[in-house]
Amino acid sequence: KDIINIFLKHLRGQITSDTVTVSTMASSASSSADVPYLPLLSNISLIRKIYTLGYSAGENVNTYLSTSRQIDALRQFTQTLATTTLSDLITIVPSALENYRQWWLDLVQNDPVHVVIETILLSFLIYMFLIRKKEKFRNKMADKLSDNDIKGLLKVWKDKERYTLTDIPIYDSDSGSSSCGTEDNILVIDAMKGSNATVRIQNTKDKTKFQKYEALNFATFDFLGMSCPADDDEDGGGEDVVKKASKAALEKYGCGSCGPRGFYGTIDAHLDLENAMAKFTKTDGAILYSDGAAMASSTIAAFAKRGDLLVVDEAVYEALITGVVLSRANVKYFRHNDMDDLRRVLKECEADDKELGRKKNDQRRFIIVEALYKNQGTLCPLDEVVALKEEFCYRLILDESFSFGVLGKTGKGALEHFGKEYMQHAEMVTISLENSLGSIGGVTVGNEQVVDHQRLSGAGYCFSASSPPFLSCAAQASLNKMQAEPQLILKLQDNIKYCYAQMPKTMRDLMPSKMMITSDEESPMVYLQLTKNDRKPLSRVEQVELLDDVVSNCLEHGLMIVSTGGHTYDHLHKIPPPSLRLTIMAKQSKADIDTALKVLKNAILNIVK
Repeated sequence: KDIINIFLKHLRGQITSDTVTVSTMASSASSSADVPYLPLLSNISLIRKIYTLGYSAGENVNTYLSTSRQIDALRQFTQTLATTTLSDLITIVPSALENYRQWWLDLVQNDPVHVVIETILLSFLIYMFLIRKKEKFRNKMADKLSDNDIKGLLKVWKDKERYTLTDIPIYDSDSGSSSCGTEDNILVIDAMKGSNATVRIQNTKDKTKFQKYEALNFATFDFLGMSCPADDDEDGGGEDVVKKASKAALEKYGCGSCGPRGFYGTIDAHLDLENAMAKFTKTDGAILYSDGAAMASSTIAAFAKRGDLLVVDEAVYEALITGVVLSRANVKYFRHNDMDDLRRVLKECEADDKELGRKKNDQRRFIIVEALYKNQGTLCPLDEVVALKEEFCYRLILDESFSFGVLGKTGKGALEHFGKEYMQHAEMVTISLENSLGSIGGVTVGNEQVVDHQRLSGAGYCFSASSPPFLSCAAQASLNKMQAEPQLILKLQDNIKYCYAQMPKTMRDLMPSKMMITSDEESPMVYLQLTKNDRKPLSRVEQVELLDDVVSNCLEHGLMIVSTGGHTYDHLHKIPPPSLRLTIMAKQSKADIDTALKVLKNAILNIVK
């Protein structure tokens, strides 16, 4: 009640800040006589705070009321202004301008610095809002294309820089055909059955027309022919297990898996394939990636970081080089398959350790090699690499992408071929599903720590959508078939031996005068290079054009092979020379190989002079 009375008294003006202040409340009891309503409680801190609250509230309300009076005055001014006539304004404006001029002159005399600053700011505002804005508009209009310019650019684009939207069947949904090639030469693959392929190649003069060919398929990396069964496989004793498994998976799961593996993209088909690969390679576990190249690059980058050391064969293929670059580790290259040079590099690193006083386990160190080199067709001397990595205490990252399903009694790859074991002699092994297994994706196998670490650190695993379930089922069906039919591997290895044995005989007129074999005799990828001619050396461009003509001539006569010079040059440490590449399949017969060698010989004789 007392506080309310004080509040009301303050509003009526009976109590002012001169008679009641915070200092008055904080004074001794003798001064409390100035506060008539709280004579006995002025020294109690709680009551003092409440009193202060009441006083402040009254003061704020009083301020608000005074502000309201100012608003009333403003309202009265606006009403007066509204009733002002034009004659009144004519008399008021000159006097106002005169008052402003006088004020400005007084300001120049009394505070010239203030005038200079305001003048600069005013000039800047005029420039930004008027002059600069007009300049931008003029520049925009100057950059605007005219109607003739637009028509000319559209004509160039239509005539030279695009393909016809309707006449070129890049993908045929009815036949399931796909295409590849360059801007000037599109190759459409309609079907692959056994060792044969049905292809169409674009007409160089009329890009809307295609020439159809039936050719022997010596261009695919599907060495076991899992993705291209022959007619006798389907109608005879066997069946297309890969297609059958894919159809069943599509009916069960649909097409996509809808997310990365670590979120909501893991399906039992992925786990089944991982378990099957781990069981086949006799490792603790396996991790599945949705892309073969991402598998190789992500595995390296997951384990090697800035400050670590990578000792890499200079001829490793693009995916491994990408992983080396992404790791940002220190990199030392050694000459391709040169074990003496590898030892030299390892000894240099050992000498650096002694000079810096660094222990071997202070830095993570890896040797990176391919078991079977994609761009050379050469076999890694794995037994010597393993001996050196154990001698100098390194870990081995081995890529078995092109040796899996090719080397070894059961197709486990180069480790089995050399009598070595997974995990023990190679800590991390990468295997692509895109070659002998005829699917898409890749798997890294190793011990439990190797696999689990990548589930959190493998970029291709964490950030890419997981593999469609039907691809995993297709890969597992191929793996099961490879295990159930070991004769496939034996047939492939026999075809490889036969091809290397027959090639010097069939092409004896060309070797080594015009062509030479540069791949190993155990490789299903047969590489032929032009023999160097010191009297008439050819540039790389000339070699590529020459080999491309050989490939075109072979296709016209029913043989599909590959010229590597036009596309094997990017993302590599060492660019290989232009070559012809023939790939051997288990589906090919000896008669197919003989025919291919004869067609190739005639093409080289016609083109290479």
